[in-house]
Amino acid sequence: MNVPINLGFKGLELQPGEHLCGLHAGVQQRDEILLPFLRAGLEAGDKCICIVDGTEPAEIVAALGAPGGENTAAGVKQLDVMRAADAYLRSGKFSAAETIATWKAAISEVMYLGRFARVRAVESWSLRDVVPDSGELLHLEREMRHFLALYPQVILCLYDVDRFGGEIIGDVIKLHSKVLVRGMIFENPLHLALDEVLASPYPYGKQQFLWSER
Repeated sequence: MNVPINLGFKGLELQPGEHLCGLHAGVQQRDEILLPFLRAGLEAGDKCICIVDGTEPAEIVAALGAPGGENTAAGVKQLDVMRAADAYLRSGKFSAAETIATWKAAISEVMYLGRFARVRAVESWSLRDVVPDSGELLHLEREMRHFLALYPQVILCLYDVDRFGGEIIGDVIKLHSKVLVRGMIFENPLHLALDEVLASPYPYGKQQFLWSER
């Protein structure tokens, strides 16, 4: 039986395998979501991963009260915080295929070691350190939906509406069944089912995602 995962704020919960799009305006609103989410994970003994754009990882670790990020479970680091550029620009440019491969490798290692029962991860996008092509970003969001079902995990994708245009935010929202706005989770009536995503023209359509089927 799936046990709901407490998000750490407003009494909100998600089921393992869910992928939530969170919208915020500015760093303060971001931290009102990101920090409680990670604190709740640390308290629950979850493996916590944070990829942050526009803020140094040390600032997040300090705000969490976890000096050096050395929270451990059975000798294994519980908290990983990294800059978006370090996670997503390893080949010099943003690639959805490389990014999802990195996520899969990291989470599969966590599960293989058996030190944590579940994983919670947060990606924060502000277009500061990393400016991905919109098609590649949508490609990544689409592939996350396949990836989530593989492990007991939740992923929170945070988008700064002050930095993104309305068109890309509208497209991103369509790839999430649930959207977090002003501390409330809404079921998304604009959400596209996977078969609709595959049948749609670029940036969603199957012709853009053949690599994932190899």
